[in-house]
Formats: sequence, structure tokens, C-alpha cells
Amino acid sequence: MTYDLKNVFYLDTNFDVPAAQAAGTERGRTLDISAYIDPVAKGRSGAVGLAIYKVHFDWSETEGNAPVGPTEDGAGRGGLLVGDYGYSNTTSDVVQEQLTLCVANQNLIAAQDFFGPDYAEGGAGAGGGGFAYENEIMMPSKEVPYVAVRDTLNLVWGTSATAMKTTTNISVRLEVAQIKLGSDVVNQLLRTQTA
Repeated sequence: MTYDLKNVFYLDTNFDVPAAQAAGTERGRTLDISAYIDPVAKGRSGAVGLAIYKVHFDWSETEGNAPVGPTEDGAGRGGLLVGDYGYSNTTSDVVQEQLTLCVANQNLIAAQDFFGPDYAEGGAGAGGGGFAYENEIMMPSKEVPYVAVRDTLNLVWGTSATAMKTTTNISVRLEVAQIKLGSDVVNQLLRTQTA
């Protein structure tokens, strides 16, 4: 499959990040993609995986319609993972192993860091001293998509040592397409996509 208007469609999910979420605890929600994949090759039709070409993250006020407020001094990392990490289709908190939300994890599809406008001031300022800052850590591409063959994706938020002052919202939108896979490729992906 190619990245074009005929094949690409969108998936999305979101959840609220509460004020004062415990540092070192990750909050997440699953996105069930079992309807879009079939990792068992059947005759000539072959197996089907979900190619993830682009991942768009958004960190906003709770309503999702406005940017994070000027007094927010927290920071965190939003990530998209494939596989079973203990989350459910409702938002839940799970303490993850170290390096789960970094590029050393082969199941990390995309990640982005977010810093509140007052992060540099450490909350000591009157607020509004800076601007919200986002830094892309990792992203698949149109040329080399991340191909998921496990039935669960996870949107995860990892809070830094500085917890949020306010409840915010993390959301994600994926540009995806179903692609046919040979049995050798499927077997390789199934071995690597274990949590």
C-alpha cells in the first residue's frame, strides 16, 4: 500500500492528565486496532498489518479547544506504544519500567515532550513568563511507517518530576493504512512487538 488518499484513514484517542499526577507514574489509554489487523497469513491473501505513517500529538486545556494556560509549570512526555502495557480502554495509571517512553524501546511508535509555559520558572514566577514548548522525539514516516501487528496501541503520558498545576488533555491522531505482509515479515514483527 502506498501513502495516498485512497488507502489512508485516521484513528484517534485522548484522555485527561490530572493536576498533581504522581511523578514517575504513567497514565494511558488503549486503542483497539484488532479490526484492522490479521497477523495470521491465510493462503494467498497473506497477513494484514496496520501501517502508521504519521502521529499528531496535542496537549491542551481539558476541553481540547484551547492551549495550555500560561501558569502551567509541569512537563511530560506523550508516547504511542504497541502491545500490552497494562492499560485499558478507560484511562488508568500504570508504573512502567525505565526506558519505556524512549527510543530504546522497539515498541515505541512516536513520542513528543511537552513543557508548560511556566516550566522554566519552576512555578516561581507569576505565570506566563514563557511559551508552551513541544519537542518531537520520534516519528514514523510516509516512506518507512511503523507496522503494527499486535491488536493494541497505547497513548501514554509520562509526568516529569514537576507535576501539572491544572488538569490538561493529551490527544493523538494517527494517519494509517492496512497493508499486506508476507509470513517472514509478520513473524519478525510478532517477535519484536512484545511488551
